[in-house]
Amino acid sequence: MAHAILESEVARRSLPIKVYSAGVSDFTDTCPADAAWITCLQHGTPISKFSATFVRDLDLSRTVRIFIMEPAHHEVLASLRPDISAPVTLLGQFDPKQRGTTIEDPMNQRVLAFERCYSRLRDCINHYLDTTNDFNRSAQPKN
Repeated sequence: MAHAILESEVARRSLPIKVYSAGVSDFTDTCPADAAWITCLQHGTPISKFSATFVRDLDLSRTVRIFIMEPAHHEVLASLRPDISAPVTLLGQFDPKQRGTTIEDPMNQRVLAFERCYSRLRDCINHYLDTTNDFNRSAQPKN
């Protein structure tokens, strides 16, 4: 859902950003949860990414920032990708409602949990985009 929300907001704002997403667990080629599809569709957020990618399989050489959802992801990411030079940040740090820095994965929960997660992701992503200095609006597309 974070990928879909960020990609949608980047397009809506005409920002020069290329969005990638990947997990720290290898669920390669696994489709998003049905509840994630339903939630995004209910909010009019298109999903362009139809299967999971493992973080080890991404070229992160031009990445400007990497967002993680949970503190434990930082250590796992560092062990999988010691080559990362971009800042790694908990997306929840951009929560304008200050609901904590961890955004829990709603996997295996009901649609209502996905709805709460979607709203939180949307708030954090919009606040990040509203306040960041990570990119230059006239620059070439970045990861």
